[in-house]
Amino acid sequence: MPNTVNSKINRQQNNFPMQKLPYFDIKRQHDPLLGGTLAAFEKVFTSGAYILGPALKDFECKFAGYIGVPFAAGVASGTDALIFALKAAGIKRGDEVIMPSFTFTATALAAIHLGAVPVFADVDEKSFTLDPRSVSKACSKKTKAILPVHLFGQCADMDALMEIAKAKKLKVIEDACQAHGATWNGKKAGAFGDAGAFSFYPTKNLGGIGDGGIVTTSNEGLFQKVLQYRNLGKGLQNPLMHDEIGWTSRLDSIQAAFLSIKLDRLDAFNDERRKLAVLFEEKLDKTPLVLPAQINGALHVYHIYVVRVPDGKRDALKSHLAQDGIPSMIHYEIPVHRQPVMRQYATKRVRLTVTERICREVLTLPFFPGMTGQEVATVAESVKNFFGK
Repeated sequence: MPNTVNSKINRQQNNFPMQKLPYFDIKRQHDPLLGGTLAAFEKVFTSGAYILGPALKDFECKFAGYIGVPFAAGVASGTDALIFALKAAGIKRGDEVIMPSFTFTATALAAIHLGAVPVFADVDEKSFTLDPRSVSKACSKKTKAILPVHLFGQCADMDALMEIAKAKKLKVIEDACQAHGATWNGKKAGAFGDAGAFSFYPTKNLGGIGDGGIVTTSNEGLFQKVLQYRNLGKGLQNPLMHDEIGWTSRLDSIQAAFLSIKLDRLDAFNDERRKLAVLFEEKLDKTPLVLPAQINGALHVYHIYVVRVPDGKRDALKSHLAQDGIPSMIHYEIPVHRQPVMRQYATKRVRLTVTERICREVLTLPFFPGMTGQEVATVAESVKNFFGK
């Protein structure tokens, strides 16, 4: 008598075709780094300096230099980096912070954790980043900061946003969690505003082997505050004195040592991402998809590869790809202002016309350093078959 449980599992598995390629494969980036990583780990391990040790200080200096600012403070996550940057910039309860709704929820949560109010502005049709015209309309007497998100690896229009901030005396905190190495007119993301916030989640352009984040700034006073926030509010001169209400949120030495090694390869990895984007563009050029656009002045680092599927066919294309053994994702199907936790913050000061439209159209295709030309061709062929091309 056959094993009915195994038979059922086999039937279920047969309903899903074998995956032809991964959505994301971090091993292809990390395997070549193994030798240097093990040596760095051994150095940290034998030092015993696991928290706030030399490895962290070395990485902070190195990352600050890469971004082009004098200060960087490693913290436990990109979300904490946003919270600390906002708090250190003086954002407090009741203050309004203008941001996009087409982003990851953490952007808004950072403001809410401080009692501030996220006010959502619309995004640009091509870049998916904050539309300066919408930002201007969203401002009120309570507005204290602008929080642009450099989404999917491309900078927002920082010239226009900084001009608004200067005219209205607003703080600017950059959410650069998806934009390590991206530039706007030659200047790196994280170097424009009062502070920048980065995530080192493993899938990021500069991803670690766990959680992590960092705050970048040219403001020494802001930097000093972040150092206190991340370490329980301890005084920098006398650690026995707590003169700030702080958190336990420190980038550990093991992560810092690994990220320092990987930072040496970041530009090469970003170059590879751009080459893959060009290859996708060549292969998908004659399909109805709206492909990612690199805006004038921006150097795109393609954190992920997001296309728009017109005519209400996004979900059908996603299902078609899955049946072909090709994974895909949606960033972001539900914009932040429509998340249940945001109901009380769903400010309707400006219409989010573009946001509402693109969240119904976007689809993220497999994309990562180490992806082969054949894998790109496989994805493109499936897309073409869907459209009958």
